[in-house]
Amino acid sequence: MRGIKIDKESPVPLYLQLAELLRCQINTGALKPNEMLPPERVLCEIHEVSRATVREAINQLKNEKLVATQRGAGNFVKRAEKVERNLLGVHDFDMQIEAGGHTNDVEVIGFDADYHSPSAISRLGHAGEHVIKVTRLRRADGEPLFIEKIYLPKSLFPNLVAADFTSTNIFSSKITQEYGLAIGDITLQIEPVLLNDDEAEMLGVEKLPAAGLLNERTTYDQQGRPIVFSKWLFSGNRCRHVLKIKPK
Repeated sequence: MRGIKIDKESPVPLYLQLAELLRCQINTGALKPNEMLPPERVLCEIHEVSRATVREAINQLKNEKLVATQRGAGNFVKRAEKVERNLLGVHDFDMQIEAGGHTNDVEVIGFDADYHSPSAISRLGHAGEHVIKVTRLRRADGEPLFIEKIYLPKSLFPNLVAADFTSTNIFSSKITQEYGLAIGDITLQIEPVLLNDDEAEMLGVEKLPAAGLLNERTTYDQQGRPIVFSKWLFSGNRCRHVLKIKPK
């Protein structure tokens, strides 16, 4: 924080400059959810500004719902609200994320166009065939939401490349439109697991051991062929899985 400077010659008000510095530290993870901001006195000393400037900057971040004040304790980074996933809702979780008012983005971590996996092949029902494997980190509101591993039969999707998976709408833009496959049934198996060190780090979990929730999902076309097998790994603190059951 001491390496960041406020430009007192800038026409931008000092409180907006300070708010932007703190906002960047929150968005990049330098200030983590539930972490206390430095006291007002410390911020005044570091950035050589008045206490009124500090308070205006913090009020700006409170209006943006990035910071909350706990009486008698101080100002804290707000933890991102949990994403609610309706297990009986639409098959496209991306639609649920965005409908809930959350931002939604993806980072491709790994892509293998000729992956050898007997277990994935057996789940897809394509014996003796290679599959495409994609590993992605999914984020909501800038915070890690789940790790996603996608397996697709290479014979059905011969032209898919890593860049295709940088989009959150891979199913609607490629699988259903370009390849003409209509989504049919989906089966979902859910089980609790323990996160390993790498998974915990990717999901922003600091204390181990930590619980995760593994979703294994098989998507079929309307002829009953399995076309996608995926594994979604959630930590316990970012997503609420619900069943909304309607009466008869």
